[in-house]
Amino acid sequence: MNPGTLPFAEPTLANASRVRECVAAAGGRGNDLSFTNIYLLREKYATTVAMEEGVLYRHYGGNGRLQGYAFPCGAADAEAALCRIEADAAALQRPLQFCLLTDEEAEMLRRLRPGRFSFASDPGDADYLYRRSDLAELPGTAYHRKRNHIARFEKLFPDCRYEALTPDNGGEALVVARAWMEGREESTPALEHELRAIQHALEHIAELQLCGGLIRVRHQPVAMSIASFISPAVADIHYEKCLPAFRDAFPVINRELARRLRCDFINREEDLNHPGLRQAKESYRPALLLRKFTARALSSC
Repeated sequence: MNPGTLPFAEPTLANASRVRECVAAAGGRGNDLSFTNIYLLREKYATTVAMEEGVLYRHYGGNGRLQGYAFPCGAADAEAALCRIEADAAALQRPLQFCLLTDEEAEMLRRLRPGRFSFASDPGDADYLYRRSDLAELPGTAYHRKRNHIARFEKLFPDCRYEALTPDNGGEALVVARAWMEGREESTPALEHELRAIQHALEHIAELQLCGGLIRVRHQPVAMSIASFISPAVADIHYEKCLPAFRDAFPVINRELARRLRCDFINREEDLNHPGLRQAKESYRPALLLRKFTARALSSC
């Protein structure tokens, strides 16, 4: 290995415990810090990771929408960690740029490297974070329509029930995901990758420490949800699918999983500037939007 480089490699399941410990200690909230996402989306975003002296480093190779280094996670000395990234970029002749920076990380980069970077943010990259109690209880007039959808579903299907996701029923969750895909007007490479990622997740429920559940109607699974914890305070909803004929099951499984999670906040990830996704996420009244920034080194520096 070049002495100037960090020991980057493709993430594997063997990395899981060290990454989770680092992120939990740092109080991570962004869905990009979920080990499940780091692992399942490694091919989509050409993700590599390195662990050095308790610090998590990530690099995204430019596949999809992500390119550059993430801010070092868990660094007691951010200056030293940034110097390691700069040395890595110089040794590999990589462009020095960052992605997925939070407001706090962008401000720290501005302070430690004044005038060196230009910053930009895309609204479609912001994570939607909700109070778990809001999603579990759906209180007040703001959630009146959600409660109506649930009441209608429960009246139509009085035998519906929630069941926790386990390795034993993971195959049934995959059936729901495939039926959801078949109900789409057209398939795209992104949707096909998503289905493969769901399948891979359900094959490794225990290793990825996934939680989630199914909604059954007359014993048939009609909705599924897959989640994991980013840190003890924040859970991340990775995938949520329903059979096309049971769309009112979406608020049902959303509420039922929120009732069972033990955390303060639920991250329902970004909307990628998709109008339908944005409307759906806004309808649940997020407690905060976790903005993400890119930073590119100015050519004059």
